Amino acid sequence: MTSAIDELWRRFRSLDVIGKRALKSRVCEVAYPTMTTLCPPPEKIKTKGGVKKKGKKPADYDVYRDPSYHESYIEDVVNVESDGNCRFRVITSLHGYGEDGWPMVRRELGLEIIDKDRSTLYDKLFSNRLSAVRESLMIESFGSQPPEKWMSLPDMGYLIANRYNVVLVCLGNPCITFFPMTSLHSPNVSIYCIGFVNHNHWVQVNMKEGFPLPPVTLDWKKFRSHIATTWMLGFAGRMQHWQLLTPILA
Repeated sequence: MTSAIDELWRRFRSLDVIGKRALKSRVCEVAYPTMTTLCPPPEKIKTKGGVKKKGKKPADYDVYRDPSYHESYIEDVVNVESDGNCRFRVITSLHGYGEDGWPMVRRELGLEIIDKDRSTLYDKLFSNRLSAVRESLMIESFGSQPPEKWMSLPDMGYLIANRYNVVLVCLGNPCITFFPMTSLHSPNVSIYCIGFVNHNHWVQVNMKEGFPLPPVTLDWKKFRSHIATTWMLGFAGRMQHWQLLTPILA
């Protein structure tokens, strides 16, 4: 028993702050089975009805102004806190964890990048940047994060789409769609849309049903599995619609 406890401590000390919280929660579940976990189950949140954070939008919304061709498809925008975790906060909110559950998304994407079923995919996709991408997900404390810990695109876009089997749409410069890279198309898939604002911040963008989808990256086409081609086939009409709206950029 002593050796097991020693190993547990060794493992605890080797983890980042998110991993430590997760391990501590699991230990408490074993030690105190009648008590609730330190990490409560996620609660679904409402995302409709305008900007929720402090009741106001950041000034000069880029998703409305530049580019303007998708403005008519925007239903509303939901702001999140600007602390270096904004992209994680947006994904967390879209996934139903609530904005403050962003450490859970960091943790889950960290597990995704070492997933044995997709290890070969990420070795090819990220190549010599694999370690850097993984380390960017590991943090030493909660709160504001330095630039090297911010969510980078397109790298994190691939991880998010694969981990949660969702379609991720980024309205920025450039605008990109991320489909899962190893699964078949699903007509009932969730579409997460995020937008770049103020040249330094990301927000949740709720789009109207059937909105046009921007193109995928060249790396997605190069490294996706054969069955993942069905995603582009399933959304071909919406991607062609985007090209019609943006003939110069397509």
